[in-house]
Amino acid sequence: MRKLLVCTAIGTLLASHVSAAAPLAKEPGWSTTLNLNVGFASSESQFNTDSDNAVTDDLNNSGKKQDSFLGYPLLRVEYTTQDLKNQWFLGNSPENVGRGQLQYELGYTRAMGERSQLTAAYFPRLKLFSETWEDPFAIGSKRHKTDESVQGLRVEWKAIAESPFSAEYVFAQRKIDDEHSGESLAGINTALLRREADIHRLDLGLSFPLSQRLFMSPSFVYTRVNADGDAMSNDDYMLRINTVYRQQQHLLNLNLEWGQRKFDEANPVFNRTQKDDHYSLFALYVYQEPFGWKNSMFNVTTGFSRNNANITFYDSSGTFAALGMGYRF
Repeated sequence: MRKLLVCTAIGTLLASHVSAAAPLAKEPGWSTTLNLNVGFASSESQFNTDSDNAVTDDLNNSGKKQDSFLGYPLLRVEYTTQDLKNQWFLGNSPENVGRGQLQYELGYTRAMGERSQLTAAYFPRLKLFSETWEDPFAIGSKRHKTDESVQGLRVEWKAIAESPFSAEYVFAQRKIDDEHSGESLAGINTALLRREADIHRLDLGLSFPLSQRLFMSPSFVYTRVNADGDAMSNDDYMLRINTVYRQQQHLLNLNLEWGQRKFDEANPVFNRTQKDDHYSLFALYVYQEPFGWKNSMFNVTTGFSRNNANITFYDSSGTFAALGMGYRF
């Protein structure tokens, strides 16, 4: 039950990610990339915790539309050994950047050959990035916010044994500080609605060039959510297509996702087992070294997401656009 997360990307990180034969870095030693962004977002979701959405008159709607301005920095710090085969990093990983995901990691990457790379990373529990309602189902009274956080581990093997195939496994734990789902309603088995969960995700992908400048990476993603409440446990099956086009100073990344989510048990609030169709589109354009400024970049990001559920309360949608400037030093 996470709310819409909006992020942008660090262009040089993505540029290194799409070139499978590239080394971990151009030169050994320390490197830092800082990216500052401003933008605009619009979302409609019962789990949007803006104050205007705190009161709902009934549970047969998807919440009020909320507009907001964005301003945020992104940062990546990395150290690469002299042989360019080992790299330690802190910050955003290119694998997540190209998908439009906001996730900060502490990790290590080992070059296994000219193309193959093995990465292990830990992403910490950062409460400041996500909030939810203590009881989303409270009607006619102000709902109270609580922190929602996720921490876990990610392991990825890119270009397995120098092949076009890659695999990624993620294990995460979701925590809700104050979980009171359904307690405002009489006669509800609230144990079925508990959202804290262990999450397992497996991503199997294939990367190949369509031309010297155009790269495509389709993948199949399976996610299993084992929540404390059976009505919140679910299986998610998703197809992802990531496409990158590069020409001189220009880079364009498009990420398209479509999936279906099926829950284990009937939701006691609606007496129905939830099923979702969800899809999203994320686009990133990067212009390297604008005005001849060395080690700098200008980026534009935009995205759209939609969740269509068989329970109107869980319908949601969101759009965003942002401009950013970055520098690598």
